[in-house]
Parts: sequence; structure tokens; C-alpha cells
Amino acid sequence: MSAHKRKAIITGGSKGIGKAIAERFAQEDIDIFLLASNEENLARTASELKGKYKVSIQYQASDLKTKEGCNSVINIIENEFQDFDTLIFSAGATKSGDFLKQPIEDFEDGFALKFYSAVRLSKAFWPTLSKNKGWVVSINGAMSHSPDPFFMVGGAVNAAFLNFSKALSKRGLIDGVNVNSINPGMTSTDRLITIIQSNADRDRITFAEAERKALENIGLDRFGTPEEVAELTYFLCDPKMRHLTGTEINLDGGKKTTI
Repeated sequence: MSAHKRKAIITGGSKGIGKAIAERFAQEDIDIFLLASNEENLARTASELKGKYKVSIQYQASDLKTKEGCNSVINIIENEFQDFDTLIFSAGATKSGDFLKQPIEDFEDGFALKFYSAVRLSKAFWPTLSKNKGWVVSINGAMSHSPDPFFMVGGAVNAAFLNFSKALSKRGLIDGVNVNSINPGMTSTDRLITIIQSNADRDRITFAEAERKALENIGLDRFGTPEEVAELTYFLCDPKMRHLTGTEINLDGGKKTTI
């Protein structure tokens, strides 16, 4: 790779895993462009990172579920964040529920954000990634290979995304782009807190009891952390690790699965 200044685009970068990834890359003097839907969260994260690291932190609030939203950020990045070499997909929170009661729109919504935005951005940014012999990392999910009747949206989206990323890695072998996937297990984010609280309310138990029950169900003594996902993400984009591509890494503590 050329000695140009490294630059990374991170979707879902305003909080949780995406924010942790942004901070880990900023520690390596890599400029960042954050994408998410909530401008207030993006501004807060950008301000926080600018106060800690001497790198450029840019952001754009956009609805990546839509073709128009994706095209908007593509145009902005091509004009204002040229010559990037890294693309991290961390956006996408799918809805759980009873399959027979869930509206079909939940499937459409899940695929729109997590899957189709990745397809659109990959196609648009591939020429630049190829020119700079760059990296793509997909933050996917353990349900990609652990079917669950109450998480059929997420499982279907994750399985499709995993297949897409693996195929993209084969294209990367031709064009000099490293492509890898990470499947986090249950990770301590705002979304996990919401899920546990919902379980607590449903079962009429305390948050602590619901948290303990969730850990018992997966056979672990703690949840993963966004920082662990961020560390692995940077490792996969380290220039010293160019031979590591086309991989799927389960970062789930060895939790119990359904298969």
C-alpha cells in the first residue's frame, strides 16, 4: 500500500461498537468519517474524539436504509474524504419477535439497513479501496449461523451479509482488498441494555436478574465489550496482517449456540 494518510469510513459510528472502532482507529492516527442516522449522537461522538486525538473526524447523518441516503453519503465522501482505504460496516439493528406475529416490514427494514447499504457502499467505494489496496470489515453477528425462531429477521440478514462478505473477499483477492467478517456475541451496548430491560419487564424481574439469566442461557460469566470488537477490527486492518482475508471470526466467548 502507498504511504498516503490512512482514512476509514465507519457506518453506525455514533455509538456502541461503531464508536469504539472509531476510537481505536483514531489511536492509530487514522482519519475518520462517521456515518449514522442521528446527527446529535454523531456530533457528540465527533466532538469527543476530536478532543482526544489529533486526527480529522468528519461525519454525516443519513438514512442508509434508502437508496437516496446512501447516494448522499457517497457523493459527500467522494468530494470531502477522498483517498480512503478502509470501510467498516457496523450499522444495523434488526428486530426480534415471534415470526408469526412480526410484520413482513421488519424483514424489509433489517435488510435495507444492514445488507443493502453495505452492498451499495461496497460497489461505490470499491474503486478507491482497490486503488489503495484497502480493507473492508463487516461487523455481523453470531446469529448468522445460529438460527433462532424468535430472531429470524436478524438471522436471515446476518446469514446473507456473511455470504456477501465472503464473496466480496474473493473479489478482493483479484483487486487487492482485504475483506473479513466479525460475529460478535452478546456485547455490552445500549441495545443490549434495552433488550435485557425488556426481558426484565416481561418476566417481572429486576434488571440484574434478567442480566444474570441471559448470561446463564449462553453459558458465560460476562458479555463482550465494544472495545474487544474494536481491537479485533483494527487487527484485521493492520498492514502487518495482509495475509488474513476472507475470514469469519466469532467473537462470542465460546457461547452456547443452537447448532
